[in-house]
Amino acid sequence: MIKKVFLLLTIGISAFSFAQVGIKTDNPYPSADLELGSTNKTLILNRVPNTSAVANAIDGMMIYDISEECVKAYQANKWSKCLGKGLNSRTAVSPVSFSCNSATISPVPTSGKTYRGTLSIPYTGGNGSTYEAQSVRSSGLNAVLPAGTFALGNGSLEYSVTGTPDQTGNITFNINVSGNTCSVTLK
Repeated sequence: MIKKVFLLLTIGISAFSFAQVGIKTDNPYPSADLELGSTNKTLILNRVPNTSAVANAIDGMMIYDISEECVKAYQANKWSKCLGKGLNSRTAVSPVSFSCNSATISPVPTSGKTYRGTLSIPYTGGNGSTYEAQSVRSSGLNAVLPAGTFALGNGSLEYSVTGTPDQTGNITFNINVSGNTCSVTLK
């Protein structure tokens, strides 16, 4: 008899171990392990000094990075940039905006001749955020932007341009940096 009761308890407990958990909800979503149902409370992520404070990170982790004042996710074996980081009320800066029509290339490339120069794209509203390195190819030229940080206020992105232009006339680079896009046509 005791064995049968113990068996029933074991089966009952194991059935609950595969169930969804709901906090302030009676019927958690079937595909969720945990559902929060409060209409006036929130979830607080772990607050860590920076991403290096997390040992043995695995894909799917989320944290609040105190040093950058934003939420980050660990995906594809690396920490993401800030997710949803908007205006910082303490510094009151606006988002970065490129001045595409004011872009310059120096010196001016000549079709069919080996070229080495600089493409400069001015911006306003720099907020000190970082951007990733990028390489953009157009008409035989390769423009490379090293990873960097937007200056506070106004500044410019400096691309190193090399190659041999394969056409005369306009050369267009389609730029996308930190979600900002710019089509730069050089004459």
